[in-house]
Amino acid sequence: MSCFNRKHTSLVIICLLTATYAFGQIKVSEFLQDSKIASADNNKLYFVDFWATWCAPCITAKEHLGVLQKKFPDELYIISVSKENPLVVERFLNKKVTELAVAMDYNGETFKKHNVKILPDGVLYNARGEVLWQGGAPDLKDYMISNYLRKNKTTSSLDQFAELISVKEEIATEYIPKKEIEVSGLTEGKSELQIVDNGNYLKLNGSLSDIISYLARIYKNQIEVPSELNKNYQVYFKKPYSPNENLAFKFITELGLGVDRQFVEGEVMKFTVESPRFWDTDQINWGINNPKFLVGDSQIQGDNVSLRDVAYQLAYVLDMPVIVPEDTSISLTLHDWDIHYKFYQLMQSDLEDNFGIRAEKKKTTYPVYHILKKAP
Repeated sequence: MSCFNRKHTSLVIICLLTATYAFGQIKVSEFLQDSKIASADNNKLYFVDFWATWCAPCITAKEHLGVLQKKFPDELYIISVSKENPLVVERFLNKKVTELAVAMDYNGETFKKHNVKILPDGVLYNARGEVLWQGGAPDLKDYMISNYLRKNKTTSSLDQFAELISVKEEIATEYIPKKEIEVSGLTEGKSELQIVDNGNYLKLNGSLSDIISYLARIYKNQIEVPSELNKNYQVYFKKPYSPNENLAFKFITELGLGVDRQFVEGEVMKFTVESPRFWDTDQINWGINNPKFLVGDSQIQGDNVSLRDVAYQLAYVLDMPVIVPEDTSISLTLHDWDIHYKFYQLMQSDLEDNFGIRAEKKKTTYPVYHILKKAP
């Protein structure tokens, strides 16, 4: 018998609540594609994967999510949600195929609802619309899914979980820089650094300090920028350019600024390499124009990157400067990497045994770069 045929009002209310409790937990404007693995009906769990085409770790995270989706095709439904221009996403999906469901959040409502600030990010729901877990996709493991499935038996369909909303489409074509470097100011408040690195250009959106930190591969606390200068910028570097070119200095010079290097004393992680046993570039292969790094809760993987690049990533997760050898043949040549970082002693043995790198915390002097206006 239908809920609406019940005689008692209290039962009608209960039925209505039960029928609509899981409706519209996320709002999307369009499904660019349905899942090619999972069924849209009668799922116990839904995972919303927040991503962007410019987010390198997001792309590799999709491979991890694809494995999870194949392992739980009848009880879990994964939706990858982007708030970018749909044409950009469609072009990307033509080059980098995924079997996951892909949806658009044009107005960013779903991103805002879950306070997504850093990518990759994701939220795991049960069928009743309750948030079970939130974090980066690489940290969502199959045993966690199995545990949640045992505890959550209610099911719902995709059309109950995701609400389609109508918005005005804004179609934009991709910009290709004409000069070697193009810089423009941005008016919005400070946001996370955004990186697009493809065959035509390197594009960065972010604060002056974050952009310099990335370009120089230097820990953020080694860059000192006065508050009145630390504005937001968008910068393009047209390709090709030399991999050893000092893009940070080129950017600073373009803005008419200068650099004053000073030395301070503090705790650092110092790498010493006497007998390197670096991997070649055939250990990991994520393809051309795909992510260079995947940073999980305990591991950093790198595909065809230098020791200086790895040190930059480690500096952020360890929250301290990482000092590498000045020998460019050691610090700038390209290799593949898989490094543990969560536990210090395990990281030490991992670096020593696998790569011939001796890592030690020590108090020493290290450079800090002060960005300043040039004297008139």
